Amino acid sequence: MWIVVRRHCEQECGEEAWRIACCSRVGKVAILVMSIVLLYLIITALTPTESARKIDANEPRQGINLTRANEVLTSLCDAYERGDASGDTCEHLCLNRNWLVTDFYEGHKTVVILKDGGQTVVYKSSHPFMEMFDEPPDHLTSTQFSDRVVDSVNDDLRLGWPKHYSKHLMETVWPALLTTGGVEMTKADRRSLWALLKQPEFILFRVLPLTRVTPKLVGTCGHMYQTESLVAFKMKGYYTNLKAKILVHVMGTLKLLYEFLDEPLQWCDVRFDNLGLSADYPKRFVLMDGDMVYTKSKLNSLLSGRPCETDDDCKIGDCTARCTADMVCSSRSNGNLEVFCDKLVNKLFANQWSKNNKYLVACRDTGRNVTQRLNELRLTWSWNLPDV
Repeated sequence: MWIVVRRHCEQECGEEAWRIACCSRVGKVAILVMSIVLLYLIITALTPTESARKIDANEPRQGINLTRANEVLTSLCDAYERGDASGDTCEHLCLNRNWLVTDFYEGHKTVVILKDGGQTVVYKSSHPFMEMFDEPPDHLTSTQFSDRVVDSVNDDLRLGWPKHYSKHLMETVWPALLTTGGVEMTKADRRSLWALLKQPEFILFRVLPLTRVTPKLVGTCGHMYQTESLVAFKMKGYYTNLKAKILVHVMGTLKLLYEFLDEPLQWCDVRFDNLGLSADYPKRFVLMDGDMVYTKSKLNSLLSGRPCETDDDCKIGDCTARCTADMVCSSRSNGNLEVFCDKLVNKLFANQWSKNNKYLVACRDTGRNVTQRLNELRLTWSWNLPDV
């Protein structure tokens, strides 16, 4: 490098100028600076940039079973093309089968995540294949089928949907009826809807969007339903610097659970991993997994009267009841507030709290019972979170 600089100087100014530059202090400093700059440029050219090192966002997550994911989608689209399945997203999903699967999960639920034109598409189902769901009886008239749909929704939500409003409910769970001008559902329509109604999360997302704590349901294809894509919230250590803002989001979610009609929603799988973020939902999280979200009436029907020997027999996730003297479970004994405080707020603030923070007081002021703390919290919500 030194030789390169010297040759350049000799070419421009001659050998005498080079000797003068080498002997003067200013010249030596200038040569040193030029050498450092040249070395920096060489290193920069040879070192890959940060963007070059990043994994392409369209690349599949390492370790996923892409073959299985494609089997699930192929089976669904084959059923659609045979006329055995239908839905408002089938045509787009099955038009071009060169799917770009970026993530796949198969456990208590099957989840396929795709990239489509730069957009993230999420499909979910309780089972990977449509054949794993029972088919509806063939002999049912339109009225009888609608009544069965009402029964299924009422059994899952326990909201007492009246049969004479079955038309509205049918249009809610199967929006295509709004545009078909009274044309009856096809066999594929019935089979697809029947499979969807066997999935509590679908019913929750489709029928109760006014809860504002669940993701929007974009559409369906066969037994699978497409939800909006959310950013999963994963608790990191450095997030403690943002714990005040996170607490506001937690309380916004808790507020909506308590304020849904006269049937407060009961969340029995409370953890940060189940929370999602979106710019469309300020001051609250969205529940990404709705399998353990119940109306109060539904949860009580699952707990109350269940045979038991100890309190441990009276649990559904985070929702607990007591084993009574009659050896049956009571209705739920804890509430959303206690669980939120225990599993979310305490993780953020540990033993730190201030009487000036009403949200923390609701969790830490053990001198008052839960009802008193919740009433005080409702007042705080009305002032601080009126727009949630």
